[in-house]
Amino acid sequence: MPLPFRLPAAPRALSYSAATWLVTATLGQWAFVAFILAFHLPPTLQGDFLALNNKPHITGWVPGDWLGSGQLLAHVFVAAAVTFAGIIQLVPSVRQRWPALHRWNGRLFMVTALVATLTGFYLTWIRGSQLGTGSTVSISLNGALILIFVGLAWRSALARDFVTHRRHALRAWLLVNGVWFLRIGIMLAGLALAPLGVEMSYDGGVFVGVSFLSWLLPLGMVELYFRAERSGSSRVQYAVAGLLMVMALMTLAGSLAAAVFMWWPRL
Repeated sequence: MPLPFRLPAAPRALSYSAATWLVTATLGQWAFVAFILAFHLPPTLQGDFLALNNKPHITGWVPGDWLGSGQLLAHVFVAAAVTFAGIIQLVPSVRQRWPALHRWNGRLFMVTALVATLTGFYLTWIRGSQLGTGSTVSISLNGALILIFVGLAWRSALARDFVTHRRHALRAWLLVNGVWFLRIGIMLAGLALAPLGVEMSYDGGVFVGVSFLSWLLPLGMVELYFRAERSGSSRVQYAVAGLLMVMALMTLAGSLAAAVFMWWPRL
């Protein structure tokens, strides 16, 4: 995405590498949202709710459990909405040319992020949609951090501290996408370990490790990016730019693998 002015070489490399990663993330998230809508929307509109149970590993539609089943649908469709809203927030031209849209879309993102997180807590801890103890703890910590950083982003926006707001909002956005990062992480780990004969079980160390890395690694990367932005060292900025390019390639590969092996076969 073009910048309105020319940056020095190292900051420009950092900015362009971040934009490259964002493009690959956008493509992967759109593929994920397309799967969510293609899988859940037709049976919901047709009233064929039992078809939602064709997706394993979660507690789907349970006849008579209107509260739990309703929260499942709310969680799914709100997750799709928050993904689109979050991507729009990160486009610089939207912030610069349509600030009112940025503000209202930001409010939509924060509200839907809260709804998705709270319904996720209900589905996990009350309804019992769990894959294992380790992953449940990871998801719960991820959700708690979403609530914290959404609150901090909202407070800093009200205080018109937009530098702090941007950082908290980026953290919240990355955490909200933890479920997407988890899926591409599973695919990358599976592709790397399958030739070695290593299989992943939900209580195994590999899966639990991927679960925690699905939100710890993005948070770590954005902190490196913030530090590189503030750094006057070209070496640091080039190093982080190179790391972001590697992450962009991994994001693209993981998203493609998830689409081919995880999402499309279920449609």
